[in-house]
Amino acid sequence: MTRASASRRAGVARSTWDRIEAGDPAVTVAALTAAADAVGLDLVLQTYPGREPSLRDSGQMAMAQSLAELAAPAWRASFEEPAGEHGRAIDLVLWGPDEILAVEIERQLVDWQSQLRRWSAKRDWLAAQHARPVRLVVMVAETHGNRAALRPFASVTERTFPAGTRAVLQAIRSGTPLGADGLCWMRQPRR
Repeated sequence: MTRASASRRAGVARSTWDRIEAGDPAVTVAALTAAADAVGLDLVLQTYPGREPSLRDSGQMAMAQSLAELAAPAWRASFEEPAGEHGRAIDLVLWGPDEILAVEIERQLVDWQSQLRRWSAKRDWLAAQHARPVRLVVMVAETHGNRAALRPFASVTERTFPAGTRAVLQAIRSGTPLGADGLCWMRQPRR
């Protein structure tokens, strides 16, 4: 099939067909789909979660630093620890001799289910790399909005994160294993 007949069959301009063959990233998905269909192919797209904000956000960084400063010497802290493909990273990891705490910091809860799924995937990736248990600790800024966002999911949240603020901070300060996933409310440090 010639390029001219393929472009006619796809219903796109010949110049668009040339751009498709050249790999022009500005070609629309609709044009790509039409071109693939014209030559008997299925277009399959694979998507990846967008890169999340990093700790370059000064409020998140302040929260991460204050938690790392609370940590007993048994914990070794690392920031923006790689956790999977496509630039994913865990905000703060506390490496202990018996377990690892993967700490995700949220200043604003937007979509609890989606955020939980993303945090869990990163924790699971980290756990697959190490022989020690990895506990997910979600540190949430203590605001009226965040409290209100979690209120409808209180029972699920308590089952998912059996360790509360007191238990999380006790484990971090003492250097002892947390033993469960935890949700930690934290006031945002003053700048």
